[in-house]
Amino acid sequence: MLVGHLGVSVLAHRYLKADLVPVIVAGVIPDVVDKALCQGLNLMPSGRMWGHTLLALAVSTVVVRLLWGRQTAWSWTVGYLGHLVADVGRDVPWLYPFVQYNFEPSPGFWEILLRRLQNPAEIALELALLGWAAWAVRTPQRIERISVETSVSPAKSVEVQEGIR
Repeated sequence: MLVGHLGVSVLAHRYLKADLVPVIVAGVIPDVVDKALCQGLNLMPSGRMWGHTLLALAVSTVVVRLLWGRQTAWSWTVGYLGHLVADVGRDVPWLYPFVQYNFEPSPGFWEILLRRLQNPAEIALELALLGWAAWAVRTPQRIERISVETSVSPAKSVEVQEGIR
């Protein structure tokens, strides 16, 4: 669900130094593309098809690289791949169209949402990811400050203090 994908994207931003906007957009774009084509426009049988493939990851990353550069493409790749990995417990057609998949007709949006909301384990996982992401975003300065303080030896600290006087 959207909450879990946003959580994964924010964690990638925090721990993998991915730029926030491209990692979040890429983290939800497979669902935006596939759900719109399947449930919105009725052009595909499944809500996980073209957008959930390694081919789509590769093509979209090349386009992003050409338009916005290397760092944005890195962030895009991390976000997109994070989405695919987060969906791994479900039917994800990673190698489509090179490998044939049996695409089951996708239920409607509201039916999918209702099913997910009736699964306590999935709700717990989504909330845990979101909670971890919120914690990670709120604590980076403290963690960086601790690592800076511990990297200075006591002897150098005394030298610095004496040099200031």
